[in-house]
Amino acid sequence: MNIEGKYHPSDKRRRSPEDLVSSRKTRSMTSNQSNTFLTSLLRSVSQDNIRIWINSLSSFHSRHSKSKYLNQVAEWIKSLLVSFGYTDVYFHNYLKEGYELRNVICHKSGTTDRVILVCAHYDCIMEDINNAEERAPGANDNASGVSVVLEVARLLSQVNLENCVQFVFFSGEEQGLWGSRAYAEDIKRNNVNLHRLINLDMVGNPQFKEKKIIIERDMGNKASSNDQESQDFADFLEQIAVDLTDLQVMLGPIYDSDYMPFEAQGYVVVGIYDGGEKNTSYHSKTDIPSTVNLEYTASVTKIVLAAVINEAHPFSFGSK
Repeated sequence: MNIEGKYHPSDKRRRSPEDLVSSRKTRSMTSNQSNTFLTSLLRSVSQDNIRIWINSLSSFHSRHSKSKYLNQVAEWIKSLLVSFGYTDVYFHNYLKEGYELRNVICHKSGTTDRVILVCAHYDCIMEDINNAEERAPGANDNASGVSVVLEVARLLSQVNLENCVQFVFFSGEEQGLWGSRAYAEDIKRNNVNLHRLINLDMVGNPQFKEKKIIIERDMGNKASSNDQESQDFADFLEQIAVDLTDLQVMLGPIYDSDYMPFEAQGYVVVGIYDGGEKNTSYHSKTDIPSTVNLEYTASVTKIVLAAVINEAHPFSFGSK
């Protein structure tokens, strides 16, 4: 972020490898696997759904935020959420550089006003950030993250929750976090009780032979009061990953994605990331569905699902 408070175009390759720390956690003796309710949900995570949704998103000629196709993508996401049974699904509209853009918001009410926000950006670019006409499949960046959020939304559609959950899909991420900045400002202005935010940005193409996953946490940045809670929440996600998946966990800092405007407002944020700075298909026409590891992406879905279940506190089935 520069001195004017604007975000530069997103580039997840900026992180230094020295920023990563290997997990030292072992499988917990009181693993969440002993929770019958959660176990049932985890078994329902569908690689087929993830595959279908990544293919569908990648089939749009482009999801560039300045392309004529972007609103079609937003409509597709909204229609899918409605098909899950959600009724409070809407567009959060904002204007940037003369473009009328949309975030897609799906709000699942709870019995409290506390909100757990799970998000991913649905736009994508090619090497030339200004080329809105070129074919841009964006399978890993970021159809993978969108598909994880969609699958978590599907699985929670029939579960009554104590806390609210918002499933949010941002546009404008690649141009400098346009959509997330606009929505973070609205969240703050409307005094939304945002408790936790989980961001999914590139979660389908592991660049390490050991299938490592990076849990990102807040370490300084714009606000400091939210650091410890972010690190504690990341620590919890780390334990979930060890307990429920075969992924090897690395801890890293948050940077260059849609959690940053929320962090700047003082909210507690974390991210999950596949280490895609080593991905040769990054912002390329070769970022196609066949490069996405569906088993890996399903494991990420399980981490997010377990985290949301823990934070939102389910108590019965049957409500959107």
